[in-house]
Amino acid sequence: MNPDVVFLDFGGTIARQTNTREEAIAASLAMLGHSRPMPDIAKAVATARESTAGRWSNSMSFPEREEFFVGLYQVVAETLGFGGDSRAIGRHLWDTQQDSYSLYDDVLPGLQLLRGQGARLGIISNWDKLNLTDVCRDLGIAQWFDVILPSAQAEADKPDPRIFRLALEMAGAEPQSCVHVGDSYGADVMGARGVGMIGILVQRDGPPNFDCPTVRGLDEVPGLLARLHAGC
Repeated sequence: MNPDVVFLDFGGTIARQTNTREEAIAASLAMLGHSRPMPDIAKAVATARESTAGRWSNSMSFPEREEFFVGLYQVVAETLGFGGDSRAIGRHLWDTQQDSYSLYDDVLPGLQLLRGQGARLGIISNWDKLNLTDVCRDLGIAQWFDVILPSAQAEADKPDPRIFRLALEMAGAEPQSCVHVGDSYGADVMGARGVGMIGILVQRDGPPNFDCPTVRGLDEVPGLLARLHAGC
């Protein structure tokens, strides 16, 4: 097939995270002039996770999710000894914490090949903040995409059809003329199928064991699409 739009997942498909949660918290605290030993931060994160165990639900609204994370980071701040400032610091940690990412080696070649085939590109990602475009800009790839849709904007996580339908609406495209590529069979492949798109699985390691088109990296997607087209 010659798709109108090739949508991609972000984490695990386009980029990998290169810092830990503890390192990100330490960097956010440093913005306020605070410093804590990394083992203390790790202990505080473990304590926060224990105290909030069972409170998370995928059915939460996105404002409720934000409140959950602010509360979790408030516990981190309390455990680190910030006392009366813990709520404000918890809010700061949520607002400013930055995860670091690096592109997989196959991404830029894959984007270039897909654009060379005439496809438009988009991102559909389960992402609890509205800063995904900024993250892509920092990685130098934002300009490749006509649509960058985090689930926080759609207020729905993959595989919920609402996030896919919103991405299609933003792109002005029909599902039968689009594909979605991601590293989760359930969220990406089944989610895409649920709205009439073709789902392609990125499986960089191990034998392919799923009933769907599979690639080792994004640079293999153009060739796969050509084979699918030839088989039509």
